[in-house]
Amino acid sequence: MLYENMRHHYVPQFLLRAWANGSLDGKVEDIRLDLNGFPSSRRAPKSTGYKDDLYALSKPVVAGMKRHDIEKIFLMQVDNLAARAHQKLVEHGLRSLTNSERSDWVRFLMSLRVRQPDIVQKLKIESEEQLTKTLAQQPEEYDVISENGDPPTLVEWTEQQSPGHIENFGLLFFHEIASNPEVGDKIFKMKWWLWDFTNVSFDLLLGDHPCVFTKGIDDPNLIIALPISPKKAFMATNSEGVAATIRKQVPKQLAMRLNESSLNQARARIYARNTSPKRFIQNRAHFRSEVKIC
Repeated sequence: MLYENMRHHYVPQFLLRAWANGSLDGKVEDIRLDLNGFPSSRRAPKSTGYKDDLYALSKPVVAGMKRHDIEKIFLMQVDNLAARAHQKLVEHGLRSLTNSERSDWVRFLMSLRVRQPDIVQKLKIESEEQLTKTLAQQPEEYDVISENGDPPTLVEWTEQQSPGHIENFGLLFFHEIASNPEVGDKIFKMKWWLWDFTNVSFDLLLGDHPCVFTKGIDDPNLIIALPISPKKAFMATNSEGVAATIRKQVPKQLAMRLNESSLNQARARIYARNTSPKRFIQNRAHFRSEVKIC
């Protein structure tokens, strides 16, 4: 059966627009890290940072969820609310956010961690394998409760009763993973910063894995960093010691480290306002391995 394809953006359009704003063509420079010579092209925010049907279920409806619900309902709401918080951050700073808007921003940061193509693919494969393994355990128990005419295994019975449930199992819980309240509360309570690099001669870069987490969520040395425009970046730290270290950095050096971290974490693309960062990328792209800000 053929289904209508839908663009699912893992780099939200509103974030890309911050790099397109002010350009004559309303586009960003899309620099390819996965191709020889790092070629680039001008792309509208709607025309990059996406993959067709990335979060789509394999059937029209699975366990009451429609094929594109993750994108059309969950992520659309996350992005719409985050876009409002983003505008206030860029124009008015951290103090302009209400607690509700801070929560919206936290949910957005968490979504950026799990909506990437490689993460989604891993979630799909590992969840399907684990559920299949669990259902296949202790087949004798299924033999006891099964009736005449039932499929020979619990795996087959599950697929009969809820078609697509097994292969889409990870996606059925995508929204819960992307909005984990325990993780969200920890980010909400971190020390938040907004850095202005207006006086730095070069722009910040945006990667296709835009939100940088330098450590695990419970690590005291964790830094969360997200460029929100070519001249501003959101940062959050777990400890005052790390915050003090960042405060001591010269803005130019901090901006350079942020760009290196964005480049290190990117998979295939870096976004910029123009081609000016190409030499920076060429000089460092071959050594991409470590995410480090301070």
